[in-house]
Amino acid sequence: MGIEWFRDLSIAVLALETTALLILAAILVYLLNRTIRPILSRVKAVSAIAYETSTLVQEVVKLLIRGIGQGFQWLGKGLRKENGRGETDG
Repeated sequence: MGIEWFRDLSIAVLALETTALLILAAILVYLLNRTIRPILSRVKAVSAIAYETSTLVQEVVKLLIRGIGQGFQWLGKGLRKENGRGETDG
C-alpha cells in the first residue's frame, strides 16, 4: 500500500462526499422552493392590493387638496366683494 493507494482512496471519498452534499443541497433547494412559492404568491397579491390602495389614497388626497384650494379661492372672492374691492384677478 503505497502513497498512490491513499491518494486514490481520498479522491474516491471526496467524490462520494461531494456527490452526497450536492444531492442534499438539491433536496433542500427543492423543499425551500415549495415552501416559499405560496408565500411569494401571497406577497404578490398583498402588494397589488397595497398599490391599489395607495393609488386610491393619492387620488383622494389630490381631490381634497384641490377642493380646499377652491374653497379658499371662493372664500377670498367673497371677502374681496364684501370689502368693496371687487375682483382683482385678470
